[in-house]
Amino acid sequence: MRSMTGFGRAEVEDEGRKLTVELKTVNHRFLDINIRIPRTLGFAEELVRKTIKDRLSRGRVDVFINYSALAGDAKKAVADIGLMRSFLDAARQASNEIGLPDDLQLSHLIRIPDMIVIEEEGEDEERLLRLAESAAIQALDALEGMRRREGESLKTSILECLAELESVRSRIDIRRGFVVGEYAAKLKQRIAELTAGTDIDEMRFNTEVALMADRADVTEEIVRLGTHIREFEKAVHENEAVGRKLDFMVQEMNREMNTIGSKSQDYDITAAVIEGKSIIEKIREQVQNIE
Repeated sequence: MRSMTGFGRAEVEDEGRKLTVELKTVNHRFLDINIRIPRTLGFAEELVRKTIKDRLSRGRVDVFINYSALAGDAKKAVADIGLMRSFLDAARQASNEIGLPDDLQLSHLIRIPDMIVIEEEGEDEERLLRLAESAAIQALDALEGMRRREGESLKTSILECLAELESVRSRIDIRRGFVVGEYAAKLKQRIAELTAGTDIDEMRFNTEVALMADRADVTEEIVRLGTHIREFEKAVHENEAVGRKLDFMVQEMNREMNTIGSKSQDYDITAAVIEGKSIIEKIREQVQNIE
């Protein structure tokens, strides 16, 4: 089980080219990849995106890619010969017209703006693609390591909550066995008070108790809730992405708890339902961050 929160960074260098990939992820319902990449590396964006899709299934992923060419062959100086000739012609003309010596030298010319222009050399796209893929894979390795560690922490917390929820479920299960008997005793006492000792119609009385027992019976809901808890425990130990599955199971557990609360009029069961719903909400909040 992995969290959707994490960070990974990798830097690779080859023949004077350095490429850095940083990945930052947070929880999101689906996989949402946002890549910031230099324009000169735009051709590598789709490869990086595919590499991430192959490894992650959920979460918002912010990708930051930086590239720098350290080697001398990555740039070259280009002289604007036409501009130099034009400048020399203008200088000679001025020398002739005003009578001053022409003392221009090459060292003077190259200091003039735009005489020498620094241009980027054409890059080998295949080499840069290999660099981008390697950096992305290494960054993903670091990211997934952090997400697994965070996932283990979430697993521990969720298992503790599940144990508490099972305790609440057991209390409800035990309590439901006393509810019908207590209701029958209270009903009989109330009827006796109202009828001032008149004999009770046992058939009608038993029918009323049976109807109440049927309306308040939460056996099925308690059994299903127990099944959901056990399935949830199994799921959190799986290595694959289980976030969506767990989210669905949380909804099912909450539905069973709501039904128990709506059926039962018993104070103790109602109190247990409130406690159980609080625990389920804690689980739900943690599940939102699971891939």
